[in-house]
Amino acid sequence: MSKEKERLCIRVDKVYDWVTREIHKDFCFEGVEGLAKLGFSNDGYPGVDPCEFFGPDATLEVKCFPTDSEGNKIDVDDIKVTQVGERQDVFVDELDTTLQLVRLKTTGYFVIQVTGIDCGKVLGVLTSQPISFCIIDKYLLCAPEGTKINAHVYYFECEGTLSCENGEFEQLALTLLLCQSVQVEAEVKIEIEGRICKPREEIIAPISVCPDITFPPQCPEVFPPKHKC
Repeated sequence: MSKEKERLCIRVDKVYDWVTREIHKDFCFEGVEGLAKLGFSNDGYPGVDPCEFFGPDATLEVKCFPTDSEGNKIDVDDIKVTQVGERQDVFVDELDTTLQLVRLKTTGYFVIQVTGIDCGKVLGVLTSQPISFCIIDKYLLCAPEGTKINAHVYYFECEGTLSCENGEFEQLALTLLLCQSVQVEAEVKIEIEGRICKPREEIIAPISVCPDITFPPQCPEVFPPKHKC
């Protein structure tokens, strides 16, 4: 690396604004209709009532995780966050400046798992069909024309309870918690003072993976022949 500094022009993504937010979404599934929407299944058999399946003495734990439309588990980064509509200029008196009102739509699917436990023993797990969700939130951001919105979900959690009445499904209520990061970015060129980087010297691995070259053993008693004096 050169020791002398010089002025450099580089291309980078500048962050104009960055906020994070907790998003809550409530769901409630009640009665026969709610149970049908959940579509709990056990070993591929649909239409299972958790209350009947596990019995009155079981403790029912409710968990969920993000999936695709087919019910396959996905990373939280794969949950879609997109801008909807046009940005609107809004003057903020407190800051004496104009910001942009941005609407973001967060969409995806999740699956609910109900685990039955009796005296510390797991009786089984019932899995729902994929359940869709759509959340629209508004943000006041520094997002002038020419910038792009880079938003993603970085945390997903849910809390739920399942209620039974006379051994039959009554209600399942749960709340989704999503933590969302929203950045406003634009590609810009900036001038900095620095040095041009050069590659470092390669570090040779101490262990060689190439085997030693060997030859088949000879028969010295036969060859090469001994010269007679």
